[in-house]
Amino acid sequence: MRDVIYKMITDRVENTIDICISSDIPKEDWNLTELNELLLPIIPLKPITAALTDEVKDVKELKHKLKEEAVKLYEEKEAEFPEPEALRELERVILLKVIDRKWMDHIDDMDQLRQGIGLQAYGQKDPLVEYKMSGFDMFDDMIANIQEDTVRLLFHVRIEQKVEREQVAYTDRASVRYLHPLYGSIRLSGYLRNPRFPV
Repeated sequence: MRDVIYKMITDRVENTIDICISSDIPKEDWNLTELNELLLPIIPLKPITAALTDEVKDVKELKHKLKEEAVKLYEEKEAEFPEPEALRELERVILLKVIDRKWMDHIDDMDQLRQGIGLQAYGQKDPLVEYKMSGFDMFDDMIANIQEDTVRLLFHVRIEQKVEREQVAYTDRASVRYLHPLYGSIRLSGYLRNPRFPV
């Protein structure tokens, strides 16, 4: 799961840079304001300034530098968690919730497209071809939105740990709640074996 998340992070950085900066234009004309507006709400890096662009010679090097910073920032986020498995579980839960929400939205959008696609015939276009092309574009948008939301949630999650102890011979109850400013909390809990009382 960790490799999938890292790929999402690096893809998001690369795609955002491709949207904002063309390799054909000189460094002086790079639109850093747009890059900051699109990238920083998703990955909370330091603002990208002209001083940073002076350190790189081209867009490829800028991509590499920002990817490294984003990965390093996520590694710092990983260090906040008491156990790596807790973060892996959180990654799975967030990814599944985002996929579920985006998939349901996609199904609704495809239904609306199907209902209105007949109007394409009035424009001398084959409705079936238009439906397939629009559906493919909508699916690609859904995948991009899944990646974007997952990365945003993982970078903005805060950990709040609370351990409850029960007077039971065989178990300790551990509960961890992850808070996100926009999407509320996710609670992971379970019974752990108590080493003081072997089974």
